[in-house]
Amino acid sequence: MKQLPVQLAILFSLVLASDWAKTPWRFGDKNGGFDILRQEISIFPADFNNSQQPEKWNWTLEGFSPAYYDKVRGAIAINTVEQPTDQWAAAATVFDQDTGIYTIRFTSLLESDGECTYILRIGDKKVMEFQNPRIYGKGIAEYAPHEVRVADVAIEKGSLIQVEFLPHSNGLVPEGEGFGFARARWKSTIDFIPEQQ
Repeated sequence: MKQLPVQLAILFSLVLASDWAKTPWRFGDKNGGFDILRQEISIFPADFNNSQQPEKWNWTLEGFSPAYYDKVRGAIAINTVEQPTDQWAAAATVFDQDTGIYTIRFTSLLESDGECTYILRIGDKKVMEFQNPRIYGKGIAEYAPHEVRVADVAIEKGSLIQVEFLPHSNGLVPEGEGFGFARARWKSTIDFIPEQQ
């Protein structure tokens, strides 16, 4: 059986990098063809890292509503059934990478019943604030990832990272006697990508 050169296999890995691409690929029919030997590679620098895993976050901060970890969707969120829907929640952790300049990639999850707001603070500085776009009636999948980036952020090792997030209802999705609230879900594995100096 013929095999493609490893360079071509890597190219296919980049172009077709997705969950279904983790299985072997075969081209041709049962009487002939070739397999692609897929290699796991990274398009980020060798010292690229993300921070932090869920267990490294404190999501019961004084002055904020408590949050919880949504294991099904792999996201930190607010329980809008048990907590006030007009109060911010927050989670904090410590930056454990080297001091430097970083591009930050933050991922929230889109929800049809509301457009939640997020604030990212590092140390005493607010570096990001945004509101999720509306997806109701637009054919976008529930809990689709929404990525926001900010570049040229100076971060010192040991700095406090704090994410504040607010639930929201757009009054469009009936639930019980009222309307549903989006739970301000976001991925705890924020990406901090070192910038070349």
